[in-house]
Amino acid sequence: MSEAAVYTLKNESVEASISSLGAECISLKYRGLEYLWQADPAVWGRHAPVLFPIVGRLKNDSYQHAGQTYSLNQHGFARDCSFQLLEHSEQHLSLVLNADRESLKRFPFDFELIVRYTLSDSRLQVDYRVNNPSAGQELFFSIGAHPGFRCPLLPDRERFEDYELDFGKQSLSSLPIYALENGLIGRKRKKLDLKQGKLPMGYDLFRHDALIFDVQSFTGLRIRSKKTGKGYAMQFPDFRWLGLWTKEDNAGFVCIEPWNGIADTTDHDGELKSKLGIIRLSPGSFHAATYQVELLG
Repeated sequence: MSEAAVYTLKNESVEASISSLGAECISLKYRGLEYLWQADPAVWGRHAPVLFPIVGRLKNDSYQHAGQTYSLNQHGFARDCSFQLLEHSEQHLSLVLNADRESLKRFPFDFELIVRYTLSDSRLQVDYRVNNPSAGQELFFSIGAHPGFRCPLLPDRERFEDYELDFGKQSLSSLPIYALENGLIGRKRKKLDLKQGKLPMGYDLFRHDALIFDVQSFTGLRIRSKKTGKGYAMQFPDFRWLGLWTKEDNAGFVCIEPWNGIADTTDHDGELKSKLGIIRLSPGSFHAATYQVELLG
């Protein structure tokens, strides 16, 4: 594999760096302060991976399609692939990944995945477009984002517990969440209690893995320090699920993950076409989804 190229986007207040490896944003600075997790390999060795062609874990790390069995690791392979440059300017970047002989061994579909980054004021917009260039075959896939943000942003002045989740609706008193069982979606649902749409951050929230929400009663989330006012907000109106995750106590980051797709259920039959949340693209069609990150300072 050739060495990854790194592209920079910049305006008066924000500077973003994106790698051609995985089309992954690897730095996001606002007024000189780094907001993105810096991939400490001793904790979590990624920054903001693109999840494709699956989101989450497959039951037995495999699936069936057209009578054949294929293996895929959690979150798919795009995050470890080299993307090609389509466009790069001071505030725009587009990268593309196409199916090839290696991808067809694990995922027997033709596809074109385009990831586009756009800077505007204190915001970074990320656009996903999946094209099905096949003349006669449906494309079955999922796609999602997994950006990790430094939390706390100023560890010498604040703690993880100084931050607050704000779902943007004071009328929200609770939200249902999925229960994970060994990385798969269990049958039971839990409830997260809120106070006027808000919830203090704490590592106990993530004691049993990620928090996973249906995005029905909210389409945005703000995580902000009550001490310094710094933080980040995300809008994700094109996505069906949202995951929130950190790895362990004092990990130093939190991930805000909009998904169009989700892990297998514990009772899934293994068929890709019947997987929860799978997207089906007819030949010649496309799927597009956008999320936007605002840096708060």
